[in-house]
Amino acid sequence: MADPSSLVRSYSPRRTFQTPIRSIAMAWREIYVSRHVIWQLFARDFVANLRQKVLGYLWVIITPLLAIASFVFLNYAGVLNPGEMSIPYPLFVYIGTSLWALLMATITTVANGLIGNSDLIIRTNIPKIGLSLTGLANVLYNYIVGVVLLLVVFAFFRLSPHPGILLYPIVSLPIIALGVGVGLVLAVVGTVARDVTPIAVSILGLLMYVTPVVFNADLSNPVLRRIIIANPLTYLVDTPRSLATLGVIPSPIGYFLATLLSLVMLWIGIHAFYLVQDKVAERL
Repeated sequence: MADPSSLVRSYSPRRTFQTPIRSIAMAWREIYVSRHVIWQLFARDFVANLRQKVLGYLWVIITPLLAIASFVFLNYAGVLNPGEMSIPYPLFVYIGTSLWALLMATITTVANGLIGNSDLIIRTNIPKIGLSLTGLANVLYNYIVGVVLLLVVFAFFRLSPHPGILLYPIVSLPIIALGVGVGLVLAVVGTVARDVTPIAVSILGLLMYVTPVVFNADLSNPVLRRIIIANPLTYLVDTPRSLATLGVIPSPIGYFLATLLSLVMLWIGIHAFYLVQDKVAERL
């Protein structure tokens, strides 16, 4: 009988073709496996970040209010003309900037997830997609706080939100899906070229000015109006806001197509992530 210590074991690479369907299945399985790690990292980062700020946990509430202050001031000063409003402008711009901040925070958090957890990638066998999504829990927490603060803003103006506000978190999900998809693409590309993510985020930030975030989509300028109508982000921002305040969906077809685009982008992001993730560790 041969001595087990003398046996030679050979390994060969497993050449399984990575299909988009297989990428989705792997992502679901690996996120489920790493769910406890995601929660622990979320709790650690959340407490550490807010503990270092002067106002502590109140900063989560103050930040979105500061984000709308400049637009509200410009509006009242007559510099910014957002168009005809059926609701108070501060409420309009608060919802718009909150949804836009959700998109940008999702993109940047996912895009920087691998670089921020580079030590864990090198030293552990935690699924990389789980590490890339760890900061997303903090983004979702801030979003929930923002929804609660939205009710406070309604109360401040002595307005009652439309019952459609119950669908507000659901109709906002395509924004998160789009942000995760774009973020995953930037995550793997950013490990090779570190300046790609800041450049992409800056370019995406310009899209806010052709999206009805701080102004009404019903503009008199025909050229700008066509650009806004063709912009998928218009429907992802305007639909949750209109549901919460007026109980209507301005363009059901536009929102459906924008949601479909978000899911396709999420699919592309996950597939691109799994195609390149094996090269991540050696690039960090």
